[in-house]
Amino acid sequence: MKSRFHDFHPFVTFCYYIGSIAFMMLFVHPIFLLLGLIVLIVIHFIHDRCKNLQRWLFFVMLSGGFIFILNPFFNERGRNVLFEVFGHRVTLEATIYGGMSAITLIGVMMIFVSYNEVMSPNKLLYLFSKFLPQFAVLLMLTLRFIPLMKRRLDEISAVQLSKGISIVYGSWKERIQKGMLYVQVLLTYSLEEAIQTADSMKARGYGKLNRTTYEYFRFKGSDKVALIYLILLFSINLYGRFKGFGYLTIYPIMEQIQLVSTENFFLFIYILFLGFPLYVEIGGVVRWRLLK
Repeated sequence: MKSRFHDFHPFVTFCYYIGSIAFMMLFVHPIFLLLGLIVLIVIHFIHDRCKNLQRWLFFVMLSGGFIFILNPFFNERGRNVLFEVFGHRVTLEATIYGGMSAITLIGVMMIFVSYNEVMSPNKLLYLFSKFLPQFAVLLMLTLRFIPLMKRRLDEISAVQLSKGISIVYGSWKERIQKGMLYVQVLLTYSLEEAIQTADSMKARGYGKLNRTTYEYFRFKGSDKVALIYLILLFSINLYGRFKGFGYLTIYPIMEQIQLVSTENFFLFIYILFLGFPLYVEIGGVVRWRLLK
């Protein structure tokens, strides 16, 4: 289902995603990260009942869980020892740091999932094709690389399964051999399509001369208000982050997790920025109810 957030100008939505990624990486504090993750989950639920996120749930959780487990078992720094495994100290500081790193990675990946849903290739080309045509195509191909490869791999798996070739059954050696066959077909498929795309773009003279485009996207009054809203909140929180708020010092001595009074204000601004698509949907529902 198309949400009201999709109707904003591409520049507005692009600024939101850039700011969201920056905030998830800059504010390294458990409370900031957990509340931000909850807001992102609610946004996915409002947009499509988390259907698009479910396709990547296993990969997202696997990556986050790997980071969470890996850090405590390779990092012994910290004074608070939780337990020991074969002489290796697992500390509270390393566990908390690994958890924050995992939540950051999960949050960024969730933002990219939403980005791929909202920012279509046409919107991305519209933003950069006039000034940086080569960069626009490279960025578009990069961002769509993982979803495209996954979709192609699903198609290859379905075809191979119809021929009785599956990586689910058989010994480990047979599974590896069949998996390598999948990879071989995937790479061949991707390279052939890349050559066709390059030849097609070259034949059309892409990037050679100044291009004229039909501007389908119009910058409306609501886009101006939304852009001012995002820039104002981003500037306030960026100032707070450079002042040291929203960051939990782990080493050499871990700070208290509890927020100070000033940090609560920046947490509120942080939620206001990340939850912008959610407020847009809620505002649309309220307005529809009032007009009805």
